[in-house]
Amino acid sequence: MIVEVERQEQYWYPDDGGEVWVAGFQLVDADGRFLSRGELPDGLKVTHVAGAFHRPEALASDLAAPGCALTLRAEPENPHDPSALAVDLADGTPLGYVPREFTLDVVGWSALVLRERRRSPRDPRDGVTMLLSREPVELRVR
Repeated sequence: MIVEVERQEQYWYPDDGGEVWVAGFQLVDADGRFLSRGELPDGLKVTHVAGAFHRPEALASDLAAPGCALTLRAEPENPHDPSALAVDLADGTPLGYVPREFTLDVVGWSALVLRERRRSPRDPRDGVTMLLSREPVELRVR
């Protein structure tokens, strides 16, 4: 599946206050209009990688940059949640988890890093947003 995106870097001001640097890709339609999460085609979901801030070494990896492939791995022996889906970097390094509200819907899907979050462009990465897809995805930058 080919997904149209636009590269974007900007400061973002969350509702809870503060300032965050966000860089990476934004999904767009055929006319170049940004797609909200509610407008995504069936088989695509956008969400954060839960718990990634607990793994600063993984976040610092070049494999956690926007556009990089991620691997989803079931963790049936996880004592906190037997339906947990771990998110790993391409080399197998654990990055975090698929948020609980999506785990049952995305088993067997593919994933990639869509955007990164930092306090400023000079600070280390402190989170990532991923694109989950029912089938493998190729980003086409507009």
